[in-house]
Amino acid sequence: MKRIKILGLAVLMFALTACDDWLDVNASNQVDRNELFKSELGYAEALTGVYAKMCDGSLYGRELTFNILDIVAGYYDIQMFEHMAWYTYEYAKSENEWQRNYCKPYIEKMWNGIYAQIANLNSLLATIDGNKGIFSDDNYNLIKGEALGLRAYLHFDLLRLFAEVYETGKDKESIPYVTMLAPTVTPLFTQKDAVEIMLEDLKNAKDLLKNDPMRLGVTPAACLASLPSGKYLSSAKNIPTWHNRRFRFNYYAVVATMARVYLWKGDEPNALACAQEVIAVQESTFPWVQQSDLTGITSTQTDEYYKHKQDRTFATEHIFALNVTDLEKLMDSYIYDGTVGMSQSYNSKELTGDERMKLYESYTADYRYQYGFASYKSNFLVAKFYQHTLCGRYFQERLPLIRLSEMYYIAAECALDPKDGVDYLDQVRSHRGLNSYSLDRNMSSSRLKEEILKEYKKEFIGEGQLWYYYKRLQKMDFSSHMTDVKFFTFEIPDLEQANAGRQ
Repeated sequence: MKRIKILGLAVLMFALTACDDWLDVNASNQVDRNELFKSELGYAEALTGVYAKMCDGSLYGRELTFNILDIVAGYYDIQMFEHMAWYTYEYAKSENEWQRNYCKPYIEKMWNGIYAQIANLNSLLATIDGNKGIFSDDNYNLIKGEALGLRAYLHFDLLRLFAEVYETGKDKESIPYVTMLAPTVTPLFTQKDAVEIMLEDLKNAKDLLKNDPMRLGVTPAACLASLPSGKYLSSAKNIPTWHNRRFRFNYYAVVATMARVYLWKGDEPNALACAQEVIAVQESTFPWVQQSDLTGITSTQTDEYYKHKQDRTFATEHIFALNVTDLEKLMDSYIYDGTVGMSQSYNSKELTGDERMKLYESYTADYRYQYGFASYKSNFLVAKFYQHTLCGRYFQERLPLIRLSEMYYIAAECALDPKDGVDYLDQVRSHRGLNSYSLDRNMSSSRLKEEILKEYKKEFIGEGQLWYYYKRLQKMDFSSHMTDVKFFTFEIPDLEQANAGRQ
């Protein structure tokens, strides 16, 4: 079995010192680590540090959401020379070494950055059982459940990025599934084995999180989530005291990730069951976005009361999101004309008016069409993450990684009867301003698949999920440049070089 030193000593030290001030745990300084984990607040801070590093621009703060993964998914007609390497999949071609070398550092940062946070989670998990007595109430179970679930989530994204699709790659070596914090060599697991360990982590996490305040509908302890705040909070609809548990890997994030994993491996009955568990609590836990909370985006009113109604990301529908405090900076020159600006940018991602209209099938009533874009010169920028200064605090700085609509799309794909699949799709569409445009319940299974694809494209622009959808189905007709299924899989970086200090 091929072995990769994913937690060789040098990588371990990188991983444990990569979390800014939230988790300053040096592998050579066990005293610091023990000091951090003396209280349940210390464990909470360690988790917060992982979430903070996930917000980095090299990871979910940009490249794995609205930049690289959206480029390779074909949303944009890229003409800028630097980004052509992604647009034409040069990272997977041997004949153009210059462009491959351009892409390599980005791919290395994805790999190293995610494994760094897995190492931080393993640092927490290595001590938590021995410190069970320091936790109050059910916080031991909840924090451990979060860490286990998030570890599985991160491994799954690594699998989707760096391994073949499950159907052809289940018996092939894929990625290391790292469960221990130790200077030892972790082998490459077959994808089948990696997925089984992943599901075991998720099942354990689900059991530990059964008393999640989000699931019980109660106010969380301070170590589990901050309370929502901001002007007009008292009059805000659908913002409960546990609202910020969406920023943590909560019970429903675990179940939703299980739905993703089961669908990836082709287990549609279990994928459907998990999706339906989330859908069952939609009304109480994931209320649909209110149009009244969108009107401030396009309103000409200058009064603060009107301007605070800007739920651009549909925050109440988030199952799991990141609290990205420097989101405006991360968007600047990519999808936002900010301090750096777009005029001299080589990073800009723009849609023409015709491209935007085609994406939404000329349904201008669609909330996503109306409120999800900002005009820039003669084109449009994805604006779902824009942060108006008067926007309600409970809507700000939110970048969704799992949202409610995806559970409906998974249920639609796995439904035994196409009529049921259409009903799941129309549930989302009717809450996107399309209640007057119901789909034909008598459509064929093949037509239903086409409609599901359309919904993925409309819903997840800026979020990176369309790429994974294409890869899972080995769908290649979205781009004339996608001529080989191997383009869906990033090459695992040379970690021996990384261990020598490249990263």
